[in-house]
Amino acid sequence: MMTALTTAMMTSISEVMETMFYLPVEFGETQATLIQSGMDNLKPMGCQLEFAGDFSGCFTLLIPKELLVEMTESFMGESKENLGDEYLTGTLTETLNMICGNALSQIDSKKPFGLDIPKVIDKPCIPKTQLFTIIETPQSMMAININMA
Repeated sequence: MMTALTTAMMTSISEVMETMFYLPVEFGETQATLIQSGMDNLKPMGCQLEFAGDFSGCFTLLIPKELLVEMTESFMGESKENLGDEYLTGTLTETLNMICGNALSQIDSKKPFGLDIPKVIDKPCIPKTQLFTIIETPQSMMAININMA
C-alpha cells in the first residue's frame, strides 16, 4: 500500500504545485534527512496532516519560508509587504491539504479517507533521523514524508 500511496503523493504534488503555484517540481532519487538534504539550513516552516480510512497515517510537509512567500504571493495575489505569518501558514496548510486530499482520492479503498485539520509544527519536533522525499523547485526545495500508523 505504501508504494501506491507514494506514487499518488508524487503525482498529487506535481499537479498541485504546477496548477496552483505554477511551479514545476522534480523529485530526489532517494530519501534524506533534513541535514543530509541541506533543507535544515533553509529555515523551513512545517505542517502535518493526519488521515484515516482503510489505513491511517500522517503527511508532514516542510517548505522554506522564502519559497513559501513566493508561493503565497502567487496564490493570494498579494505583494510580499502585505503578507503576514497568517497568510504563510494558511498557504502552507492549504498546500498540504490539497496534496493529501488529491493523493488519497487516487487510492482505491473500501472505506473513504477522512482528513484531520492540518497543524503547523515546529521543526525541532521532527526527529533528526526522519527521512523525507526531497522535492526540487526552480528556486528552492521542499520536503515531504508519509508516516503510516
